[in-house]
Amino acid sequence: MKKIIKLTISTIFLFGLFALPFLTSVQPASASATTQPASASATTTKPALLNRLTNIAGQGGFQTDETKASTPIIIGTIIGAFLGFLGVTFIVILIIAGFEYMRARGNDEQIHKAISSIREAIIGLVIAMASYAIWNFIFRNIIAK
Repeated sequence: MKKIIKLTISTIFLFGLFALPFLTSVQPASASATTQPASASATTTKPALLNRLTNIAGQGGFQTDETKASTPIIIGTIIGAFLGFLGVTFIVILIIAGFEYMRARGNDEQIHKAISSIREAIIGLVIAMASYAIWNFIFRNIIAK
């Protein structure tokens, strides 16, 4: 029971850690707060870090134009991040089950439990990868167009 509680709390914590950047947004500084001349372009009013992140995201194929970000795109990004996190979670469970298998030391009950955990983690990983592929297809071909 304690393992389930620890696993649940750590999963919620990691999900919050990965979801936090998606839930917060950086607002560009207002024109009155900057010391740049009025003839400066709009991209220079953003902080330097935000400019670099925007450039990297644009090169990676992500939507960087704030005027084009719509609700389906935001929801699609959140779902994609959640499915990616789910895949990482199953890989971590698979690694933990592998360690349990190595620590079994010939105990049949522990070996069976570890093999069962490995099998379940692989099934979960396959389901997560398939759902990510389906969602990616729907998002790129239907929603983002």
